[in-house]
This record gives sequence, C-alpha cells and structure tokens, in this order.
Amino acid sequence: MSQHIYNVTVVVDTSIEEKWKQWMVKEHIPEVMDTGMFRNYLFTQVFPEQEQDNPSYSIQYRAADLESIKLYMQMYGPELRKKSENAWGTHALAFRTILEVIDEK
Repeated sequence: MSQHIYNVTVVVDTSIEEKWKQWMVKEHIPEVMDTGMFRNYLFTQVFPEQEQDNPSYSIQYRAADLESIKLYMQMYGPELRKKSENAWGTHALAFRTILEVIDEK
C-alpha cells in the first residue's frame, strides 16, 4: 500500500515571518490535524540552492491513503485556505503538491 504526503510550500514575507510561524504551530497546523485526515506532519524551513529574498517553509502532512488527502482537499481545504488568505494575504503565498512515497527506511 503506497503512502501519500500532502505538501504545502509557503513563501513568507520576512516582515511577518515570526508571527506566521507561531500562527502555523498554534492555530493552522492543529486545525488541519483536527480534521482527522492526516496521521502526522513535519514543519520545515526550506533552504533553496539559490538564495531568495523571502524564506520558504514546507509542511508535510502524512495521510494513510490518497483518498484521505482528496477528502481533505474537498471538505476542509477551501475553508482553511481562506482563513490563511484572510490572515496573511499576499505575505504568505502557498502552493500545494501531493507526494507519493516510493521508498522509505
């Protein structure tokens, strides 16, 4: 059985970086986890090969199966995305991908 990860990469304006990180840890990630669609998550800072103006972060939510991610995207994603957009506007720009785990030790 293959495992899937819902990956959200966010480029954050440096002016709100610390407040945004606190909001993610205290509010947003717990709300996502409370949906019951994911087993665990990993919140990381991205260090790209080439330097960029603003920092990037990746939040990887691990799901039991692809259906859980699709269900999340349909039932919960739009509302939580809107909350984030209302809170941060263009100061935190996110893009989302689904990853399939090929191999893991």
